[in-house]
Amino acid sequence: MAGSSLLRSLTRHARGASAYHHHHQTWAPFSTAAAAAAGARDEARRGFPGLGPTVKGEKARVVVLGTGWAGSRLLKDLDTSGYDVVCVAPRNHMVFTPLLASTCVGTLEFRSIAEPVARIQPAVSKSPGSYFLLARCTGVNPDAHTIDCETVTDGEKDTLEPRKFKVAYDKLVFACGAEALTFGIRGVTEHAIFLREVHHAQEIRRRLLLNLMLSEVPGLSEEEKRRLLHCVVVGGGPTGVEFSGELSDFIMRDVKQRYSHVKDYIRVTLIEANEILSSFDVRLRQYATDQLIKSGVRLVRGIVKDVQPNKLILDNGEEVPYGLLVWSTGVGASPFVKSLPFPKSPCGRIGVDEWLRVPSVRDVYAIGDCSGFLESTGKDVLPALAQVAERQGKYLASLLNRTMKAGGGHANSEAEADPGPPFVYKHLGSMATVGRYKALVDLRQSKVG
Repeated sequence: MAGSSLLRSLTRHARGASAYHHHHQTWAPFSTAAAAAAGARDEARRGFPGLGPTVKGEKARVVVLGTGWAGSRLLKDLDTSGYDVVCVAPRNHMVFTPLLASTCVGTLEFRSIAEPVARIQPAVSKSPGSYFLLARCTGVNPDAHTIDCETVTDGEKDTLEPRKFKVAYDKLVFACGAEALTFGIRGVTEHAIFLREVHHAQEIRRRLLLNLMLSEVPGLSEEEKRRLLHCVVVGGGPTGVEFSGELSDFIMRDVKQRYSHVKDYIRVTLIEANEILSSFDVRLRQYATDQLIKSGVRLVRGIVKDVQPNKLILDNGEEVPYGLLVWSTGVGASPFVKSLPFPKSPCGRIGVDEWLRVPSVRDVYAIGDCSGFLESTGKDVLPALAQVAERQGKYLASLLNRTMKAGGGHANSEAEADPGPPFVYKHLGSMATVGRYKALVDLRQSKVG
């Protein structure tokens, strides 16, 4: 079973981490500057563990930050006969995000859309020099070719402090994605659920079923029943539309049969500031609107101004009570990406050139939602889509493999290898489901690339 595979994967990672812990050595990052060397000695005295620089005769080390579409495709295609791979990420699996909405209502099980990193790239659990590290990157020193990391301990009550360590790299790839946009609206982070990870879908399913059961408690007022069973989705992009469609199917197929006492109270409202599926052709948008309304979804055009524990307030003053609030209004650069000492693209992502390199430093690349073309390239910033990230991961793996075979795999030696043709993106189309076994496909060519 996939769930057992996940457990075995976690066990292997734990063993690998244990072996790593027993064999680590204290080391000082290399630097030509005397000040940097003095700082490194100070760090060594403080006893930071870490993976030291590779030496002559060893494989070059590629450090990948993230296990999303970009990072996972890169990991899959990297040639581990010439590279050691170290993946640093706060989750040990890749999520097939287009099907995430289906897991919220039981159409699919969670294990069906999660693939362990150790299955994507077996080297991280089998090769002596390759690791998966359940951690997050907190800083980077491009001159020393090192990154600072700390272990992820979210939800672990017995863990006092995260463990801090360093990892030296020959090639560093930022594939750490983006984060959900809240536009600074008060209460969103505290009261809404973002549909981006498996644990988000699990929380949505838990909250939905809990509200259904609570609404059957005797003595509950009709107003409270309607609030508990009001599911509000904010954001009319593909994720918001697909979740609304899945939810309306769930209501028609399951709720009306199994929760007959409250079947007339449950409803779905989709709130969008402009038009739903704004990137699609106007005829497809109209078709999606008609299908959602036919499925019982209420469409509201408005801007959310405030989110409170049991209700949200729109810009026109209307109050919308809710029992479940799902927030899906797009993504933007994370605070970590904003803090990095690199030039940024116009939308705040890590700026890259046509070969997905960070041009201000050596041996550093960025792919996926955390990256964007610099203005100097003359290219538009690509949309935050899975197909963009996946294609960038494939391209960069090919570039790095070619670099390694040309003898440029180790740090500060990539100048010896020809990077080859630049990255070119060709849009293959967009698709969104709208429930009731219906979907839209827009095959128009993208205007960016």
